[in-house]
Amino acid sequence: MSSDPFISSPQPRPMTDAPEAPLEVRTWRLESLRILRLLGELDAVTAPRVHATLDEAVGSRGEVRLIVDLTGLTFITSAGVGLLVEIRRRVGERGGRLIVILAPGSSPRRLFDLTTMTDYFEVAESLREAVGVLKQADGDLAWQGGTGETP
Repeated sequence: MSSDPFISSPQPRPMTDAPEAPLEVRTWRLESLRILRLLGELDAVTAPRVHATLDEAVGSRGEVRLIVDLTGLTFITSAGVGLLVEIRRRVGERGGRLIVILAPGSSPRRLFDLTTMTDYFEVAESLREAVGVLKQADGDLAWQGGTGETP
């Protein structure tokens, strides 16, 4: 099995240090895009391990196009937002692009709106929208998006 977490991880990787802080991380690639979906709670307990996964995504291999799907988060703290800010900075330094997916009306979306992080991050409301934006930016206008289902 490959050590690259972005080949595919159909089985969620539970990340729990305590029953009150569960987080599942799902990662995969869609062509040259790297996608990370978080489900559960992103806080000071779970952020360091998510950081390791994001570190692998950004790595040292040139330009990165990364989508971080937060639609499955039920809770996020400033530690989680800080992690995303750091990753955005690193992706930008490499000339890459990061899109964060936030469900309308969700707790993470409200936090991003209240802290004006929506002005700092490129935000989409669905995986389909985020992938479409990145594909269009690449000039791949022929891509019209499969079934609309997400892994």
